[in-house]
Amino acid sequence: MGKYKKYIWTAGLCCALPLAVSGQQVEPLTGADRLFNEGRELFLRQDYAAARQTLVRYTRQAGEKAWADEVDYMLACTAYELRLPGCREVLFDYLEAHPESRYRNRVQALIAASYFSEDKYLETIATLKGCDISLLSDEERDASALRMGTSYLKMDKWQDAAFWFSVLKDSSKEYRNDAVYNLAYIDYVQQKYDSALQGFREVQDDRKFQKLAPYYIADIYLIQNNYAQARKVADAYLALYPNELNAGQMNRISGEAAYGQKEYAAAIQSLERYRAAEELPSRLAMYKLGMSYFNTGVYSKALSRLGEATGAPDALAQNAYLHMGLAALQLKERNQARMAFEQASRMDFDRSIQEQALFNYALCIHETSYSPFAESVTVFERFLNEYPSSVYAEKVNDYLVEVYMNTRSYEVALQSIDKITHPSARILEAKQKLLFRMGTQLFAQADYTGALDYFTRSLQLGQYNQKTKADAYYWRGESKYRLARYPEAANDLRLYLEFATDKSSQEYGLALYCLGYSLFKQKQYNSARDWFVRCVQNGRAQEPSVTGDAYNRIGDCYFYERRFEEARQQYAQAVAIAPSLGDYSLFQEGIVKGLQRDYAGKIQVLNKLITDYPSSAYLDDALYEQGRAFVQMEDSENAIKRYSLLVQRYPESELSRRAANEIGLLYYQNDRYEEAIAAYKKVITNYPGSSEARLAQRDLKSIYVDLNKVDDYMAFASTIPGGAKFDVSERDSLTYTAAERAYMRGDIAGAKTSLTRYLQSFPQGAFSVDAAYYLGLIDYNQKDYASAASRLEEVLRYSGSKYEGEALALCAEMAYNQKEYAKALNLYKRLADRSSVQEDRLQAELGALRSAHALGDRAEIVTTASALLKQTKLTPEVRNEALYFRAKALQAEGQKQQALADFMELAKDTRTVYGAEAKYLVAQIYFDEGETAKAEKEVLDYIEVSTPHAYWLARSFVLLSDVYVKLGRKMEAKQYLLSLQQNYQADDDIAGMIESRLAKLKSVK
Repeated sequence: MGKYKKYIWTAGLCCALPLAVSGQQVEPLTGADRLFNEGRELFLRQDYAAARQTLVRYTRQAGEKAWADEVDYMLACTAYELRLPGCREVLFDYLEAHPESRYRNRVQALIAASYFSEDKYLETIATLKGCDISLLSDEERDASALRMGTSYLKMDKWQDAAFWFSVLKDSSKEYRNDAVYNLAYIDYVQQKYDSALQGFREVQDDRKFQKLAPYYIADIYLIQNNYAQARKVADAYLALYPNELNAGQMNRISGEAAYGQKEYAAAIQSLERYRAAEELPSRLAMYKLGMSYFNTGVYSKALSRLGEATGAPDALAQNAYLHMGLAALQLKERNQARMAFEQASRMDFDRSIQEQALFNYALCIHETSYSPFAESVTVFERFLNEYPSSVYAEKVNDYLVEVYMNTRSYEVALQSIDKITHPSARILEAKQKLLFRMGTQLFAQADYTGALDYFTRSLQLGQYNQKTKADAYYWRGESKYRLARYPEAANDLRLYLEFATDKSSQEYGLALYCLGYSLFKQKQYNSARDWFVRCVQNGRAQEPSVTGDAYNRIGDCYFYERRFEEARQQYAQAVAIAPSLGDYSLFQEGIVKGLQRDYAGKIQVLNKLITDYPSSAYLDDALYEQGRAFVQMEDSENAIKRYSLLVQRYPESELSRRAANEIGLLYYQNDRYEEAIAAYKKVITNYPGSSEARLAQRDLKSIYVDLNKVDDYMAFASTIPGGAKFDVSERDSLTYTAAERAYMRGDIAGAKTSLTRYLQSFPQGAFSVDAAYYLGLIDYNQKDYASAASRLEEVLRYSGSKYEGEALALCAEMAYNQKEYAKALNLYKRLADRSSVQEDRLQAELGALRSAHALGDRAEIVTTASALLKQTKLTPEVRNEALYFRAKALQAEGQKQQALADFMELAKDTRTVYGAEAKYLVAQIYFDEGETAKAEKEVLDYIEVSTPHAYWLARSFVLLSDVYVKLGRKMEAKQYLLSLQQNYQADDDIAGMIESRLAKLKSVK
């Protein structure tokens, strides 16, 4: 039976045509039968192509014959053996056509073999389970068993695979070594290294496995710390097969074994060859390579290779990070050391390593003054909390006091100090300083009320540090001054001057200056002058602009005391010291000369102002005062010319209305009636509702009466609002006066009713503008902004009214708050043009700038901001805002270099939100322009100076990682991102930026 079965599976058929029997008469074969026998013989000789051609010819001739099962079987087998397309479907078709076929088992075995050839292991197992492979030939049975075991092996089903390989090992001579090798591999995977080693050694001389088994043998020796044998096997393999697939792994084994023997030079050579051969080298191997460099003192290479061992959060990475930090310290790369120690300290796989790393991390932070996200305090606190019994604890306590003294993370440090039950004098001194510094930080952000609180708390702590106490008085005084609390400001500034330790410092001089202003604002001119004098006497320590402005104020003090010569001398001194402030000085000097009746001198000085300061805010004032000087010199022609020039150049100025009226009056006084009439008509027409229009109308009436042209006057008067009733009726006047008095005594409801009734009764009355203004003001105060805007816009119809400025300011504010930015921009620009007071003009220009920014009108932003920045007495807050808006507009327009200049100025103070963003943007512009070295330097400087606005610092960290990626320093890029991820806690887009970049750096080599 066994021989028969073997015959079946080697021949492929279990029966044949009847053969002739000796002495028996045999019928001759037909042509079809001959083709069948010929095809069968070719099939048995395994000439599958010829057999298939012959059998196909047979089917065409024979049709449906008795041999259909055998023919279909042979055709299916030849399709499989010739690997024809769809051969597996042919085998399935055969089984479907012949469900009871004696060949069923073999066909199923062939189907399984086809699945196996395509690595479809699950299908292979399922198919072989559906047949009885014991009925196959020994050769095919063993081949099927090998396929079954291998399929289980590929699916990591070790027990099932081991069963089939064990059977194969015992029953198959041909596949015994395959079974031994695979059983050894299963033992290797299951860490049964002794039995695995025995199996691999048994087949190592088999040509099939002589390039495979040595790898596992060497690796097992390495795992068992048999370093000598591991190196011996690996080196022998590399000598025979230097270019084989496993050569790289053999270099790893040889290198790791050499590391185990502390032969670091040999380890470096082998592991570097392994690293070069592998796209993703083993982290353990890179750790040993890095440690080999570390132990031979090649710290730069150690840093790089150890970095490649840090791909996952585990004990290996923790150890690698620790030694990266130690290597970086040897290279004096304290930033890299800090980041490496930080990562090691975040892992708790080995507490002793974590303790050492955390201590070194804290030291690096302390020595480098690194604390972008308050690490300088939190890390020392963390160490003491986690390792209170550490040998380093006492040192850390000492360092923490120093950190309190020097940290920029004021709030975190104060919170830390508040946790201490019995703070020492040194810690209280640190708290005094921290409260003071927190106050200055809020002051820089224009939060003067908040700053006041911190300065007061600092002062309440006492005198642990005398300089801090004095400085707190100074800045509290400054804060109170900004809040217009002038008497309190003066008191604090006096206390500063009492406690100040350096009387020649710039700050001391500024205190004198600010104290002078505090008294000047209270109109205590005599006292104010004394402090300004002391300020200029301290001038060597002052900016020229401060000294020059102080001279101007001294001049003002003399001016208010009517000591005009002394005032003139001080103004002249101001021009000499601070030419940028000279327009005000010259203007005041001109006024003084006029008061001294030196009208020619006044004109001359004001000419110098006009010539030297063509953009001055005092040009309209200067032209008006020159006109007055000519009037006082009885030079009407030149007076008219000056007034006319003023009206022409500055038609919106309040002074232009006065000048226009003066022109009419001068013509009238010189009996030039027709010219006077024309001039007065211009005033009345151009400035309806203004007090100047009323005066002009009164004088115009007098001229027409003198000329006996009353009808002409009445005809003209009828064309203007209220003109025909210029002599206000008693009822008109009394009705308005009653309403106004109700308003003044606080009867708002009664006033509103009366003013409304007045406008209903006298819609074109002489006081209609006044009534509209007061009603608008009432509506505004009652937050009825729509009605307020309607009333106040009615006021604005009459250009030149005394309420125009206030109406413009309120309408502009309401438009801005309602997000009607285009309207607000127009109103603020009108307000700036007509404002004669510099402070009012600055506020109007600032409103225009903000409106332009809200509109996104870049050209208007640049123009308005540039004009605003030319002003000499901008507060730092307004200057920063103007610089920021201009820079952003320029950047959006692609004018990066011009924007860069503004950003760089803003970046000098990162305490403000504008400065914080600007510092980042400077680095970003450098990066975008390809100046990576400058970008890196800028960000590192940012980390050094820090900022309370953590978002922009975090953006700078992200940018620094981009810089390092571009420079090929991917490990540093990764370290900065990890540090940021662990220290920045805000819920914003930073986390996404970190994740996306870390994903790209995941396979850093």
